[in-house]
Amino acid sequence: MFRRVAKRILDSLEKVLPKKVFDPLLAAALSTYRWLLKAKYQLKMVSCRLTGRKQDAEVCAEVLRAIPYSLVGIKGLEATYRLGLTLNDEKVGGNYVELGVARGGAAALLGKAAFEHGVNGRRLWLFDSFEGLPDATEEDYVDGKTGEHVRPLPKGSCLGTVDDVKQTLFSRFHLPEEGVELVKGWFQDTVPVVKDKIGPIALLRIDGDWYESTKVCLENLYGQVVPGGYVVVDDYESCYGCKKAVDEFIETNGLEPEIVLDGRGGCYFRVS
Repeated sequence: MFRRVAKRILDSLEKVLPKKVFDPLLAAALSTYRWLLKAKYQLKMVSCRLTGRKQDAEVCAEVLRAIPYSLVGIKGLEATYRLGLTLNDEKVGGNYVELGVARGGAAALLGKAAFEHGVNGRRLWLFDSFEGLPDATEEDYVDGKTGEHVRPLPKGSCLGTVDDVKQTLFSRFHLPEEGVELVKGWFQDTVPVVKDKIGPIALLRIDGDWYESTKVCLENLYGQVVPGGYVVVDDYESCYGCKKAVDEFIETNGLEPEIVLDGRGGCYFRVS
C-alpha cells in the first residue's frame, strides 16, 4: 500500500516539476525507501535471534548479504531463498534455473540453497544477456506505462556484467564454479537451444520484466519443472507485460495454479 501511494505521489510530482528538480528528488526518495526497508529487515533478524528462531535469523542474514547485489527487493529475495530451502527439505530433485540475473544477488541465494543445503547433484543454471534489458514491446504498455515503475525502464537497464555476477557468486558467496552454468545471450536465442541440457527443474525463476522475455521462458521451460517444483515470476504485479504473458500461458494451457504474491510485485506457484 505504502509503495503504491508513494508511486502516485511521484507520478504527480513528475508532471509538474522540471526534470532537473524531479530526478534528484526521485533518487533521494528511492534511496531513503530502500534504507528504511533494510533497517526494518535488520530489526527482524535481531528479533529472530532474540526469540531463538535460529533458521529464520540465518535466512535474514543471507538475504541481507545479497541485497547490495540485487534489484529484486527484500521480500522477493527472502521468498526465493525460502522456496529453495523448502525444496531441499522435501527432497524434490531437479536443478535451479534463473533467467534474468542482473548482478547475481538472487542467484547467490539460490546457489546457497542448492549447494550448501540441497539435494546432491543440483546445478544452478543462469541466463542473462549481460547487457541489461532489451526494449519493451507494445505488449508491455498500458496507457504509456510499462508497470509500477515511475518511468518505463529503457534498454540496458538492470545491467549486470558477467564479471559482476562471477564476483558475487564465487568471490563473495563462495559458490562452487563447477556447479554453475552461465548462459549469455537474449532468451529467445539461448533458451530454446540450451533447454535440453538443463534437465529436470525444481525451481524456475523468471525475472525478465517484459512480455516476450517472460513468454519465451515459460513456453520453453515450464514443461521441465518437476511435480512439486516452483515457478517464481519476479515482475508479475509490477510489469504489465510480464503479468499478461503469465496469465495467457496459464489460460492457454488450462492450468489452475495457486498464485502466491510475494508482497513486493512478484509471485510464485507450485507445479502439480
